[in-house]
Amino acid sequence: MKKIILILLVFASCKKETEYAPYPYNSIELLSITAGENEKINASFHNDSIIVYWPSYLSKPAKITPQITVSENATVTPASGTEVTFATGTKFSVKAQSGAVKDYFLKVIINQPDIQVFEGTYSTTKGGTITVNNGREMRYLTRDVNLTRFYIVDNANKETQIPIEFADQADGSPIMRIKVPNTDDIKVGAYKIKIVSEERTFVSPNAIFGILYSASAKPKVNEVKAPVTVKQGETVTFSGTGFFDMKEARVYAYDENWNEKEVATLELVSATTTTVTYRIPATFKAGTYQLGGYDADGIGIQLRITDFIGFWNWSKVTKVYVNVDGATSFTVTPL
Repeated sequence: MKKIILILLVFASCKKETEYAPYPYNSIELLSITAGENEKINASFHNDSIIVYWPSYLSKPAKITPQITVSENATVTPASGTEVTFATGTKFSVKAQSGAVKDYFLKVIINQPDIQVFEGTYSTTKGGTITVNNGREMRYLTRDVNLTRFYIVDNANKETQIPIEFADQADGSPIMRIKVPNTDDIKVGAYKIKIVSEERTFVSPNAIFGILYSASAKPKVNEVKAPVTVKQGETVTFSGTGFFDMKEARVYAYDENWNEKEVATLELVSATTTTVTYRIPATFKAGTYQLGGYDADGIGIQLRITDFIGFWNWSKVTKVYVNVDGATSFTVTPL
């Protein structure tokens, strides 16, 4: 009888199952997100970071529902398929079968190329709008006014933010409208542009953005009807309306081929809104000329005004003038 009991005990001990230690593994092996309609993005991992490179051409959602694969016998919180905030810092905790916990943190990086801007001329008046094509002229912007900002930068590096809006044309072309406010803090002149879009910043090397006066603001010079006589080195005054930002004047004539030729430059002495005064150079050849004439003794006079009116090109500034009309004699006497 004792022999039978001993055999049964030995048999029972042989049937006992082997016990294994709990799994200690607590890694995230895969995290994937559906982007847009059919695109799938797989995250990268570095230490405790879950790095998601989000394409800049897709609007970034506030929430995502990631699919997550973790180590065998581990669990993750929030669980796979749970909606979470799509932002850097969102935490995922992986608990191993052994109870060991490791925390991971989401890091969202906008996978955005450098901003590209065609270095053309962009100009409008105060209160005006410039429309640019986001496929050709200003590229690789995140088309969201909350994520993209546009600034003009003056010579003192003062930045002024300008409102923008994004839209699509009828043919589907993506555009951005730059709306210049008609406010006192916006000054006429040339500016660099600065664009901040998500992770990228662009600053133009040149002042390619012009804010101009309205064409209707161009000064008007009264016609000169009475003969003019002025001594070399003395001054001559013209009257008119709307004078502002006046500069030098030019006197020109025509050669035998009817090409303009420079005769003299008149230095600006003073200006009001209705009068402007210039000095006749001491080197101006004495004689009697015919203002508005085309013969050998004919001359024309133009008053230079601001460059920021009418057509403006940042790379080749064209001087802007208003004509002094008249058909009378213009006599310069010697000192």
